[in-house]
Order: sequence, then C-alpha cells, then structure tokens
Amino acid sequence: MTGEEILFYAKKPVYFVEDILRAKPDDNQKAILRSVAEEPMTSVRSGHGIGKSAVESWTLLWFLLTRPFPKIPCTAPTQHQLFDILWAETHKWMRNNPQIEKEITWTKEKIYMNGYPEEWFAVARTATIPDALQGFHAEHLLYIIDEASGVKDVVFEPVLGAMTTENTKLLMCGNPTKITGFFYDSHHKNREQYRALHVDGRNSIRVDHAFVHKIVDMYGEDSDVFRVRVAGEFPKAMPDSFIWLHWCEKAAKTEIDIDAIDRVGIGVDVARYGDDSSVLYPTINQCKSEQYEEYFHNDTMEIAGRCVMMIKKYARKYLRARIEIKIDCDGLGVGVYDKLKQDHDRIVDEIMQERKDNAGPDEDIPQFALEIMECHFGGAGGKIDSDDPVEMENSTGLMWGTVREKLRKGELSICNSDKLISQLSTRKYMVTGDGKIVLEKKESMKKRGLKSPDIADALALSLYRPKRDSYELEF
Repeated sequence: MTGEEILFYAKKPVYFVEDILRAKPDDNQKAILRSVAEEPMTSVRSGHGIGKSAVESWTLLWFLLTRPFPKIPCTAPTQHQLFDILWAETHKWMRNNPQIEKEITWTKEKIYMNGYPEEWFAVARTATIPDALQGFHAEHLLYIIDEASGVKDVVFEPVLGAMTTENTKLLMCGNPTKITGFFYDSHHKNREQYRALHVDGRNSIRVDHAFVHKIVDMYGEDSDVFRVRVAGEFPKAMPDSFIWLHWCEKAAKTEIDIDAIDRVGIGVDVARYGDDSSVLYPTINQCKSEQYEEYFHNDTMEIAGRCVMMIKKYARKYLRARIEIKIDCDGLGVGVYDKLKQDHDRIVDEIMQERKDNAGPDEDIPQFALEIMECHFGGAGGKIDSDDPVEMENSTGLMWGTVREKLRKGELSICNSDKLISQLSTRKYMVTGDGKIVLEKKESMKKRGLKSPDIADALALSLYRPKRDSYELEF
C-alpha cells in the first residue's frame, strides 16, 4: 500500500478487509470493525458461529498494517482458543493476499513486521497467566481478548490502565457464559464506557438455521444453553437456576488426574418407553466422569444386562477398584435392582474366574468387590454436609446438591455433552415455607418444554453414597 492508501484504510477497516484481505464481512462483522475504528473500547457478546474469530483476525491485520510500530497483545482462556482458532484464522487471511506474507512474518506465538520483530508485532498469550497483558507500551496499542467471559478479572487490570493512553484500543468478544466479571460489566454497569454490541445467532447469515432449530428442539428457548449459544445473551440472573451454566461448561473442559483408582460408581436411571431414556453413568473416585451410555425403549432385563456389561468392563479396566452400582428404585429401576441383587454372586464369580484364567502362575489375583445399592430420589432430605446452612427437602436435592457443590468447587469433570450441560443447568428450585430447598419436579420441567434430566440424574446417582441407616450423604 502507498502512504495515501494506508491513511485511507487506517480509518476504514471494512474497505481494508474487502480490498486487502479479499474477504466479505457481513453486516454484524462490519459493525464490529467500524466500532473498533471509531471507539476506544468495543465489547461484543454473541452466540456461536457468527464469525467472531474471523473479525478478530481481520482487526489484528488491519491494525498491524495501517499503524507505525503497533503492538497487539491477544489473549484467550485456553491455548486451543488462542492458537488453534484465532492464530490459525489470522494466518489463513494472511495467505489470502501473497503480498501480506512478503511484509509480515507469522510464527506460532508472534506476528511481526519484517525487520521489526520487537517493535511492530502481535503476540499471543494465554489468559492462564495473570500478567498476560502486562508490560506493553506503544503509541498504537490494540488489545484483543477472545472468549472474554472466561478470562479472569486480574488479567484485565493492566488493560484498564493502558486505556488512558491515546490511540489505545480494546476489542473483546465472547459467548456470555457468566453473570459476573469484567466482560459482564461491560454490558451492564460499565456499559457507558464501551460500544457494547450484541449479535444474536438467529440474525447472522453465518449461523445455520438447522442448528438454531435443533437447540430450540432439544433445550427450549427458555434454557440458558439457548440464551448463551444461540441468542448471545447472558444466563438468567434469577435465583431459581440450581446449577450455574458456567460451572458445567468449565467442568466439561476440566481434566482431573488420579493416582490410585479405588472406586467406580455407576449411576443407573431407568426408563422404559416414551421420550425418556435409561442411562448408565460411570464416575471414578467420585470426581472424574467416564462416558455415559444412553438407551431408549429397553425393558428392565436388557438394562440389567447392560449394567452387567459395564460392571465387567470396569472390573477389567481397574483391577483394584471397588464397583458400586446405584439404581433409582422409585419406579422401573426396582426390577433392575432385584435382578442384579439376585445375580450378584454369579457376577463376582465370573469376574474372579476370568481373572484367574488370565493370571500367571505366581501372579497375585486382586479380590473383586461389588455392591448393588438401592437409591430413592423421593427419599428423606437433609444437609449436604453439617456446615451447610440450608437443608434439602428430599434426597433429590441431596443428590443434585452433591453435583452442584462439586461443580462449584471445580472438583468434578463431566462429559462434554450439550445435552448433559443443558439438563444440569436448566432445572429450577424454590424455597419451601420452612426454609428448605426443593428442586423442580420433572412434570414441571416438561411443561416448560424440557425433557426429563435422565443423564443428570444418573450422574447424581453415581456420586451419591447413602449411609446404611439414613439418607444423609457419606463422603
């Protein structure tokens, strides 16, 4: 570009994207680009698939190529989001115009003007480091923060200090998963300081309408899953959401390391016909989920057989682990429980015989321990632990309360399933007249267009440990 062209494009990012990067931004993307050019701080909340990574990469290249000696710190909550998506997206658009690749160099962590690697660059730093955005000084400075809802407030602090400098800009985008924090405040109490933009996936030409209809069909427009992933709205700030959505999304990405595996809990929620499903959900040491199994239109004998198959699977996988299979016996599950209790000794004998057959002459053969446990969602309530200031009305609250506390404390990984996350995060609660918490009944959930939370129930069962003489929790 000539000097005259640079001066023109410096104020016209949309034309830069169309002419230099040879891309076609939609109306929403154009609005974001214009906002960055006109305002110091732009905050964009949106649903999935609206092309925010593309517009972030366009903004990066526009700023880098139309300012002298700029610095562009970029961050995101995870390496995957930062390097595999934003950084890779930027490289893609660089390749769209061979002349750009002659002028700037792309590396895995830095993009810089040839000849000026320390003075004229964009750099990628994950937000897991508190000082990720500290130490940047330049006449032209642009901060790009992707998936801003997941970035801790401490990371934003140096940005606020730098924003007092002329020619410093901030672009942050993300799905609005949390109702607290820097990103949330930019659309609420601090909104007047920003150009706050909202992109509803239903109004984006880049979002497949089939995807929107599927989310509506599976979770309903009243769900936080729909609000965050389609509508680009923050979760409802009402006190009736028993488990918060962002706890679930974090747990779905959490990896938990276990040194010694001594217990496998298998929760079994039994259905028979209709839209409800029977689910077997295994957890390891009450903290790490394994992949659940879901079945439709199966009789109790078949589900009992599926349970035996899962018991044997984990008996082979973890030779020294005790297996506890916990079945909801308030309905059809009692048939599965009775069948497994009847076959308990035979199952143990078969597993021990298999271990003997596979063992060497002098090899120690671990003893196999199996317990079939009767559980009741309609059982007595109580406190999750003795220090809890609130009691649960019944054992449903105790079981789901255990899941809630583990998610809140970051002590549980769950399967990365939109269906499970929706079931966990859309169940409401209320406070009874005597001050106890009671969860919404399944009948009420179905009236709101939601399906029975069968997977979440099975997860809750897998973590539940009723004492022998009562239904207080035992950890």
